[in-house]
Amino acid sequence: MPSLRVFLPAGLTLVMLTVLLMLGVWQVERLAWKQDLIERIELRTQDRNSPAQRTLASASDISELVRLEDEFRKVNLRGRFGPEMGLWFTQIVNKPDNLARADAVGYHVLSPFYLPDGSAIMVDQGFVPSTLVAALRANKLEEQSLEVILRWPDKRGGFDNADRPETNVFYVRDPAALGAHWGVALPAPIGEVAALGNGWPRGGQTRIVMNNNHLQYAVTWFGLAIVLVIISGLWHIRFYKMRTAR
Repeated sequence: MPSLRVFLPAGLTLVMLTVLLMLGVWQVERLAWKQDLIERIELRTQDRNSPAQRTLASASDISELVRLEDEFRKVNLRGRFGPEMGLWFTQIVNKPDNLARADAVGYHVLSPFYLPDGSAIMVDQGFVPSTLVAALRANKLEEQSLEVILRWPDKRGGFDNADRPETNVFYVRDPAALGAHWGVALPAPIGEVAALGNGWPRGGQTRIVMNNNHLQYAVTWFGLAIVLVIISGLWHIRFYKMRTAR
């Protein structure tokens, strides 16, 4: 039936065009959201040398943190380190610049930091080359005020190795996993030591990595929508020409 041969492709084209346009619009909305997020993060990190304006001293203070509002924010922690240490393996990002080749592979030292109310938050003390791990000193356990950059854990990727808690080595900064290993309840936020320092572990290694490919995705979806319209139009023109010729 000729009408079915016309309306079925046209209907399918309309459905696919609607889906492609919706995907394109969604990516445009995501682009606006990501740009706003990046601007807010840049405002938080414009002056890393300025003193932190907020102090976290209890579980209640930690519970008020919101990732979208507080990630990459500099704050003070008041309390003390615990004796526990875990090693987060990293060889791609979050290590000091200008290291000798032999020192470029190493770990970040993770420890619980106990607040005055007895609660704890995981602190990333910074990078240490694998060649110097054996020489690490024990944590200083006295009370102190510590400036940190707030971060949240990443999800475990398909290529991340399984943690080796028996050797104190972890491949993902997961407060839940390290807390279970240490027997300490740890919330999701992580504090990265803000001060660069000269010894090991070396703090000040926060990296702002924020992918923003939404414009590229939006162009792709809208481009596919245009191609779909062109192909559908050419098909219908060819169909009507063949029908007229007959």
